[in-house]
Amino acid sequence: MVTLTTMRAEIEEVLRLQPAWTWRNTPEMERRGVVVRREAAGWLRGELPALSALMPPGVEDLAVQGKDGTGRKTELPWVRVFSVSRSPSATIGFYAVYLFAATGGRAYLSLNQGTTRWENGEFRARPEKELLERVQWARSVLAGELARADHLEAVNLEGGTSLGHGYELGNIAAIGYRAGEVPPHEELRRDLRFMVAALGRLYEEADRAIRLPGEPAPEVADALTLVETTARARPRARSLRSLTRLNVAERTVIEKRAVRVATEHLRTLGYTTVKDVGATESYDLDARRAGERLYVEVKGTTSDGTEVILTKNEVDLHGKQHPATMLIVVIGIELDRDANPVEANGGRLHVVYPWKIAEESLTPIAFRYVVPEQVTPPPGEAP
Repeated sequence: MVTLTTMRAEIEEVLRLQPAWTWRNTPEMERRGVVVRREAAGWLRGELPALSALMPPGVEDLAVQGKDGTGRKTELPWVRVFSVSRSPSATIGFYAVYLFAATGGRAYLSLNQGTTRWENGEFRARPEKELLERVQWARSVLAGELARADHLEAVNLEGGTSLGHGYELGNIAAIGYRAGEVPPHEELRRDLRFMVAALGRLYEEADRAIRLPGEPAPEVADALTLVETTARARPRARSLRSLTRLNVAERTVIEKRAVRVATEHLRTLGYTTVKDVGATESYDLDARRAGERLYVEVKGTTSDGTEVILTKNEVDLHGKQHPATMLIVVIGIELDRDANPVEANGGRLHVVYPWKIAEESLTPIAFRYVVPEQVTPPPGEAP
């Protein structure tokens, strides 16, 4: 079993090896990989029972992961503690992570987050504004805890990669350890428990939040969760928790509020008849005035409305009826979860008219696939 006394030595050893970094698997880099992926990660796994006790109810899947590069060695190795369902990869969600500066001068225990996302077949850095908004949200949640900590500092990884810069921007709170001065195991353990307890608070508040900065609108997130849950025997990420941002009652009052606001807007435009047909048709409001008919799609959201979910039937109908089509997104609806029953109020109009759906603006989130007939291999051949 890896003991706590070795963790101090492991941090120091990685820092000593950092100046010898190369993408090739040299003896120094091979040893660094052993320390990061096996020894340091093994110490953290030994701490998991105590760390799991710091998590809020429902967070029962803490795990450990160490990375120093697959094939090509990375300049900045790391070892993290995370919830499998809330941060299935280092590009998603929040986690506590040991980071090592490129020059080997300093290591950090950082409360950090995924700083890249997968887009168009490659990892791309999250926008700086988005990262800073997420940091601000997290620090507001942890204001009390962070105020009581007197040895937090910014992260400076002294590297030349965008990933390192992303970790610096994405840092919520960090404790630094200078090479040659890594503290004894009791202090390392105390720091780790402080950071993981803060991580638990973030998980708790993120689960309660309707929407987090930099994440999809709740309606989009819930649709993705439903698709993931339906399509996969072992769904990943949020769907592992069978958790959606909005329940049925909340979605219903948001939709009703959006339809009410959209109806009032159409009447101010002179439409004398505005009929709610959403229960039976592939559009929401049938608006008419002086022989003119308008097919109106209405979407309501608590977000800024930059993304909405459309069904295939909605896309087909509005494509066919263009230009007699309108999209009304009622954005920034306020959901009062304290009311009984829940209430939806407010909202601002975003109107697109005439509404022509651009193919490049559509992103498929699922496919229906016709499975071919079974093909039996000839006798004697492996299937």
